[in-house]
Amino acid sequence: MIRHRRKSREKSLTELLACADQLTAERFRESAKSQSLSVTEGRVLGALTKFDGIRMIRIAELTLSKQVTLSKAVDRLERAQLVQRRTPSEDRRSTLVYLTEEGRRVATLLLAQTRKDARAVTRALGPATSGKIKAALVRLVGLLQEPGWPPAPFHPHRK
Repeated sequence: MIRHRRKSREKSLTELLACADQLTAERFRESAKSQSLSVTEGRVLGALTKFDGIRMIRIAELTLSKQVTLSKAVDRLERAQLVQRRTPSEDRRSTLVYLTEEGRRVATLLLAQTRKDARAVTRALGPATSGKIKAALVRLVGLLQEPGWPPAPFHPHRK
C-alpha cells in the first residue's frame, strides 16, 4: 500500500491530487482483487452497470483505458463468463458488450465496496468540504479537457 509521507516542504496541488489518486486506486485495486479481477476488469464491469450493451470505444472512454488493454480485459471477462459480446444485426461491424447475470452480481459487490469507501470519505471530510472538493475537481477536469490547456507560459522578456 502507498503511504503518504510528510516531507519538509509542502506538496503542490498536482502532487496531492496524484497522491489521492494513488491511494483511492489502491483501495479499488484491493476491491477488484477480492473478486479476482484486475483494475481494468473492475472498471469495465462498473461501466457496464451504468451502460450495459455498449461499444468497446465507449467502454474505453468510460474506463480511461487504451484499446489493446481493454480488449484483453474484455477477453478475460468473457472467458470468466462475466460479460458477453454481441454483434447487432443492423451493424455487423460493431460489437456490443453486455453483463451476464454473474457479471452483474460481481459488479454489484464491487460497486457496493466503492460506494462504501466514498461514503467513508464524505463522513471523514464532512459533506460541505466533500461537496466543495468535488465541485473544484469537476471544474479542474473541465479546464484540463479544453483544447490548448494549459495556456502557454508567460515569458515577459521574450518577444
